[in-house]
Amino acid sequence: MKIGVLGWDYSGIDPDGHHLVDYGRERGHETSFFTLEDIAYHPGPEGPSLTLRGEPAESFQAIINRCKLYGDDWQDRVERLTMLSNVPGVSLFDPADAWVTGYSKFLMAQRLAAAGLPIPPIRSVMSLADVESACAAWGPVILKPSFGYRGMDVERIVDPSADKAVVEDLLARFPTLVCQPYCPTEGGEYRIVVAGDATPLNLLKLPAAGSWRCKTMEGASYERFDAPEELVDLSLRATRAMGMTLSGLDVLPTRDGYLILEVNPIPGFLALMGREQHRQVLGGVYDWVEERTAAA
Repeated sequence: MKIGVLGWDYSGIDPDGHHLVDYGRERGHETSFFTLEDIAYHPGPEGPSLTLRGEPAESFQAIINRCKLYGDDWQDRVERLTMLSNVPGVSLFDPADAWVTGYSKFLMAQRLAAAGLPIPPIRSVMSLADVESACAAWGPVILKPSFGYRGMDVERIVDPSADKAVVEDLLARFPTLVCQPYCPTEGGEYRIVVAGDATPLNLLKLPAAGSWRCKTMEGASYERFDAPEELVDLSLRATRAMGMTLSGLDVLPTRDGYLILEVNPIPGFLALMGREQHRQVLGGVYDWVEERTAAA
């Protein structure tokens, strides 16, 4: 099978794009790597035809997507991915609709809620007065941009007056912010990685002393976690609702049950727990891609 891997970029910041290429070759596929910048349009009998690093898009049977949509050239990147999603006969894992929804926290919340999945309450804020209103209703809140990654620009606001500078700085850069009630994280949160039908990499992340952030890049610890059946089922249902093949879910345990905080379409650090578990993730992706491409 001829399979392309649509990667983040060529810098190596996302090594798993190249790992997917190498693993595909081990399984006997003709696999190659390219990025959104490698997509070009040419005159064709039915409108523009696409090439991927010089190869006709139609020559690929499947494409695994780990592309970057963030950046000042956002519109161009979404256009390229949408054009690729529309190529007849090519199975894209996953297409533009799933990718854009996975990038947007507002769209993600809307889709998960429509599927009956548990998420925190969510509202938009566009002014300090909006934040004050949210805090009056919920107490401490979390503010973050709808389009953001790696936990950047995520802030906890306890007192809007005392935190006025933080709020105004965020609003100056992101005119509309996602606002949710703050849920205590002292007990940690779960990271569940779904790869096709498998959940091969599951972690419990615990914030560092004195911190509320369950972010490993900011000192949070992590350990392997045997997810109970109900959490595995919840994660699989959320991933299918989002239309994703590979996802990393952040799930918070609360006294009232689980809350899905995020379904990340490009989970990183897939080799965090060693080679064997890493290969289980890659294998889960290829099992899914092979089965669905053969059935298409």
